[in-house]
Amino acid sequence: MRIIHSVAFIAIMAVSACAFALEYTSVKQLMVRAIDTSDGKASGFVLGRIADKFQRTTGSSARVRADVTTIKSFEQEGCKRLNVRLTQSGVPTSDGRSVDFGIDYGLNMCRDGNPPTEGMDLEQAGKILERRFD
Repeated sequence: MRIIHSVAFIAIMAVSACAFALEYTSVKQLMVRAIDTSDGKASGFVLGRIADKFQRTTGSSARVRADVTTIKSFEQEGCKRLNVRLTQSGVPTSDGRSVDFGIDYGLNMCRDGNPPTEGMDLEQAGKILERRFD
């Protein structure tokens, strides 16, 4: 009997941990996770301001799913070209139907949140910034 309770407890904890691990308060967390995973992918549900804005804009109360995939790895350690896809189901259309809605965008990002410097002309960028802030 004790074994059955232990197995049930472990199963419940595993399911709870998986459910919690699939929710993120920012897309950036998922992007960093994709940078760090061996397959270059991360997925989960986005909560907070982004999800609220998405729901207000689409008119659907369904959760917002984010799927991040790696398109390219840069030579600079921890830097990748990522594709982010945000999707939501149950979005009402003008003809009364409900459809799935999705948007994709790509960006270059390093683990620290900055863009990679690979391919940048840092001297030229410095000159431009000097002019803007003088």
